[in-house]
Amino acid sequence: MIKLIASDVDGTLLDDEGQLSIKTREVILEAEKQGIQFILCSGRSYFEISILLEEFGFDVSAICLNGADLRDISGEDLKTHFIENRYVDLIHNIALGRNYLLEFHCQNQTYLTCSKTQLYQVFKNYENKNNEFAEQQLIDKFNMFWRYSDDTYNCSIDKIKEKKVVKLEFIYLPDEDYDDFYEYLTHYDLNVTSGFSFNNIELNNKKATKGDMLRDYCELKKIDKQDVVVIGDSYNDISMFELFENSVAVENATPELKLLAKYRTVSNNEQGVADVIQKIIKYNHDEEISLLTS
Repeated sequence: MIKLIASDVDGTLLDDEGQLSIKTREVILEAEKQGIQFILCSGRSYFEISILLEEFGFDVSAICLNGADLRDISGEDLKTHFIENRYVDLIHNIALGRNYLLEFHCQNQTYLTCSKTQLYQVFKNYENKNNEFAEQQLIDKFNMFWRYSDDTYNCSIDKIKEKKVVKLEFIYLPDEDYDDFYEYLTHYDLNVTSGFSFNNIELNNKKATKGDMLRDYCELKKIDKQDVVVIGDSYNDISMFELFENSVAVENATPELKLLAKYRTVSNNEQGVADVIQKIIKYNHDEEISLLTS
């Protein structure tokens, strides 16, 4: 019997516009009525996840910042892997030297050393590299994705370190630099991965992965690994697929993740998570049928 469903958020649970479908919300609530727990596993901070949960209209536990921050259903911090300040200084200096944008994700807020205007300009250049969008379209999209308060911007590195950094994230990296820069960062004693989009590279404490934190959560809740289904789309989901046998890749997943997946479902834009949950509910009522189609 499946007791826990662990889903990635961007590119998996949400569609490409960052929206949760009515159908998906309804089947998650139905699964919870059937006694199946649901946990979000995201590269986002809990601050961002809490905004989404308020919009979704339900409360669930969450693994945030690529497995560096575990929160229970009430938002209480259960476990956190911080990045040492020496690495924060090192990566910050690399960003300055290359003129790259770097986000500093702390437990309850994200900080940048640049201004909101600078972030918008880089965002605009990135969005317009293949298509020319109207200014209002860009402003609306920017405001949807970057819901930060004014005190997020123009922060000093010393103030940021006082808050204790959980994840560092390069965003909107130049296409021509991306592969070489990713390889360069792997030489440091940090966990390096990438998530949903906008040419990002994410860095965490070496101990922080979604898979390891999900395993810790299962031990805490006394849930066997075979009673868990994990769903994802990208590189930061690989650790979950390596540790949990019942793994499902959405159709829009990376080729690498699809190779690891035991099962597949339709894309995030076709409500793949809802499709998986509906099949799990049927399976729990009749274990003679197959869990999912390989």
